[in-house]
Amino acid sequence: MSPPAAPAPRDAAAILLLRPDPSGADPFQIFMVRRTHRAAFMAAAMVFPGGRVEADELDDVVRAHIDLTADEAGPRLGLSDGARALAFFVAAARETFEEANLLPADLDAATIERLAPWRDQLNAGTARLGAVLQHEGVQLRLRDLGVHDHWITPPIERRRYDTWFFIARAPAGQRGAHDTRETTASAWLSPRAALAAYAAGEITLAPPTLRQLLALAPCDSLDAALALNADAVPPPIQPQPVWTDGVLHLTLPGDVAFDPPGDRLNRVTVRDGRFESVGHPESVGHPESVGHPESVGHPEGVGHPET
Repeated sequence: MSPPAAPAPRDAAAILLLRPDPSGADPFQIFMVRRTHRAAFMAAAMVFPGGRVEADELDDVVRAHIDLTADEAGPRLGLSDGARALAFFVAAARETFEEANLLPADLDAATIERLAPWRDQLNAGTARLGAVLQHEGVQLRLRDLGVHDHWITPPIERRRYDTWFFIARAPAGQRGAHDTRETTASAWLSPRAALAAYAAGEITLAPPTLRQLLALAPCDSLDAALALNADAVPPPIQPQPVWTDGVLHLTLPGDVAFDPPGDRLNRVTVRDGRFESVGHPESVGHPESVGHPESVGHPEGVGHPET
């Protein structure tokens, strides 16, 4: 009997929100949330806020309260379907507000205060984003979201996601906070601090998050981080699993074992339940991938940790 066909990946989106490090110890920090231990996908992992694109993400009310059109969104993601591309942007904003209390918009203090109960209603499923934007007169600044990365969960996973990662400055005057439902903790962490916590076994990271932090760690300014990958549409990264002597290697484009093969090592390896980044050009000198014991046998999050 042939194995069941792999499920098609679901569209998803996340945002890396950056601010200057208040202590001055590092150039910038990124807001991260910890997923609940009850999550079916990457339980307890520290992730960038985000989640699935809903089937009815775009409606006329939402379209009237965003500064980006489908014709503009399509080329930014290299997609011919502009409406699908725009839905990625909207979902990233909505999910980040629901999970992290941060909305890519210019808000005054009074509006920020009024949005608190709306956030609770969105998380409870009793309100829609369009209603929130219309009632409060909020315009989403989706043009400020830079296109940063694109990962697709490989077919070996039961839950698969086609995820676009965006990057932007954290909105002024807003305070990040986890939602206590899907996320149970939150923190502003520099890439260096997050990688150190990972190396110490204090947090769990999925392969995309690990690779993104390694790539951002050498950036010597917030502007340099925002400019990373900004010159072109990021190509999709769909890891290809290879087992060697009982060790799972999630090979990435450019790796010698990837199809088509490259000329170097570029992979994430699972050893003793811990993810190790191998061959990443920015990983030299960094504490690369100390995973989490709970991930043994579950190399999930290969495509998207924030769902």
